[in-house]
Amino acid sequence: MKILQPGVLSLVQDAGRQGVSHLGLTQGGVMDRHAWAWGNRLVGNAWGAAGLEITVGGLQLCFYGQGVAALTGAELQARLNDAPLRNWCSFRFSDGDRLQLGHARQGMRSYLAIAGGLKTPVGLGHSRSTVMREKLGGPDGQGQALQAGDWLTLSNLQVSHDALPLCSVPLQWQPDYCDEPVILQVVEGYQAISLGAERIRALYAMDWQLNAASGRMAALFEPAPGAESLLQTPAMSLVSEGLVAGSIQLLPNGRPVVLLAERQTLGGYPKPGAVVPRSLDRLAQVRPGQRVRFAPVQPEIAEQQEQAFQRFFRVT
Repeated sequence: MKILQPGVLSLVQDAGRQGVSHLGLTQGGVMDRHAWAWGNRLVGNAWGAAGLEITVGGLQLCFYGQGVAALTGAELQARLNDAPLRNWCSFRFSDGDRLQLGHARQGMRSYLAIAGGLKTPVGLGHSRSTVMREKLGGPDGQGQALQAGDWLTLSNLQVSHDALPLCSVPLQWQPDYCDEPVILQVVEGYQAISLGAERIRALYAMDWQLNAASGRMAALFEPAPGAESLLQTPAMSLVSEGLVAGSIQLLPNGRPVVLLAERQTLGGYPKPGAVVPRSLDRLAQVRPGQRVRFAPVQPEIAEQQEQAFQRFFRVT
């Protein structure tokens, strides 16, 4: 397929790079695994297949060949040859068909999955994921976002077009991205005790808003209107340590930062805990200014949620 207009930010993404943190490289990969994994399931792809992550919208492309694709995630008012396309559904495309995506009405990121996946260069960590700051992944393997005129190679088009039935995601698994406040579940870490019960209670009691400066590296939060800020974070003598996706860092001004797919590998700010993976999927769709709340959850509950997710989407 050929990219006609790249939109605000459109990237080739898969499940991310594994086993590269010791090199100082970020994991990267999709921000919303829930929407991305459903897209791959709708078109019969195995876990890990690369697709497009479209932030905010505006993407336009033309298919050359035929096959089956699916759109999931944020509603982008999609049209195929000027005919409306339903979100969270698969559809067939033929040679010369043109896909046009509007801009998100709710949510932030949409995913385009193609039966067979995208055949872009495979780099470190056996991943096709794009990380622009590290110049990895993307159409040419050099870490570029999609640009007008880019070509992407598709796989197994004829077989997919003829054999795959069209289907949709059940309504109960289609998130409502307008719900507010968004609840982010947190597993507390060992530093929560050092921060003190008062600060931890304040973190949970307050409403927060996503700052517009947030991106694929981190979600930045500020107190929602009418909420009191956290007390200043106490000075703590900390040794930098490895960071996982979802790590919550408290800045000296007391505001929380949640580390995301393109997080740095080490950090030394105080960390009361981590947002669990299933909540990170929902966080990927939070719009700037939208209200969120942090809520504690037992590690066993978070583990059960993630195991159920993995069992459903990674069955071979």
